Amino acid sequence: MWSVKNSSNAKLSTEAELSAVFQQMGMKPDHHVRFGGEALVAPKDNNVIIQQLDDDSLAIHLGFLQVGHRYHISIFLSPAMCPNGPLQGPSSDVGSATAVFNPNCHLLSMSQCEDGRWHLNVEYFAHKEKLMKEDLLLLSPDDNHNISLKLTFHARVLGRGKGTPLLRNGIHSVGVELEDEGETSDWQGFD
Repeated sequence: MWSVKNSSNAKLSTEAELSAVFQQMGMKPDHHVRFGGEALVAPKDNNVIIQQLDDDSLAIHLGFLQVGHRYHISIFLSPAMCPNGPLQGPSSDVGSATAVFNPNCHLLSMSQCEDGRWHLNVEYFAHKEKLMKEDLLLLSPDDNHNISLKLTFHARVLGRGKGTPLLRNGIHSVGVELEDEGETSDWQGFD
């Protein structure tokens, strides 16, 4: 409760008296902080952020993930993001594509929607803490299998015991892979 001293130095204690003083001073007694229009920030959505770097390269920001977790990521790419036309993922039957296969980030399925957008389902394994960057190369379906689009997935990966992140829309945890304890184990083995 605010208290304001009037000209007779008596303390004002009721809302009505305080409101009267504010009105005399030409102020509104609504007690709310007001900012100009430029200070208002649009509410942040929880979608995966796709940033076009150049004609054949996209950065996909996944937000926070958790180490040791495997995720399925569903994203949509507009036709403007794929200017080189139809796409396909690397597979073992494509001679040069086996060299670009990434076990931590690979394409599960890809289809083209009726509106021309591409729907990609990607499996992503958060195998290390801190910042993680994994590339996924999409190829043109012609005989040369040239790289048509390079997707770079960016994530900040939380370590064990560092909390559970709020996953962005289109990202779902599908499993946890426990790491081997290795030499740090206290187990002495069987006698």
